[in-house]
Amino acid sequence: MADTEQAVVIRGAINATDALCVVASLTSDVDATVTSEMIYPYFCFDAKCSVPTMTGRKQLSMICLVDAVNGLGATADSFELKKETVTLEQLLSPAIDDADAEKTAHRTVTHRLGRKLRTISTFDVQIAPRGLIHKRFWIVQTTAARVMVDSTTGSLHPLKLRAA
Repeated sequence: MADTEQAVVIRGAINATDALCVVASLTSDVDATVTSEMIYPYFCFDAKCSVPTMTGRKQLSMICLVDAVNGLGATADSFELKKETVTLEQLLSPAIDDADAEKTAHRTVTHRLGRKLRTISTFDVQIAPRGLIHKRFWIVQTTAARVMVDSTTGSLHPLKLRAA
């Protein structure tokens, strides 16, 4: 039996069967198969922001996810979490630490506020860590393509068939 670990996972909108059906219907390949499942790590942060306006300051809050493998940050919509037992071979290991992730989250939230509000201003941003969470992805292989399917959105990401 493979080693397992408890992980906090974002509740997905689709399962492996749905992912396979979506890819098979788009590629017309009835022999498509799910070749692997990945549980991808993200650092999750709650951001409380105070934004200057003409009449004072406005309070905003948002969620920021920082990719624990490559360090990229993004704001996210609200999501539901659940604890799952996953195998260690499915679980990718984080490559960055908490401190770097927090700096990235602060930079991401500040940049997002500047773009959203179209202003160059100082924002009072307070970042509160929620911990490490995970998101599920499936790799689906067809005769002509290899595709990664996101469990929360069902979106497809084409992958190269062979490494260069």
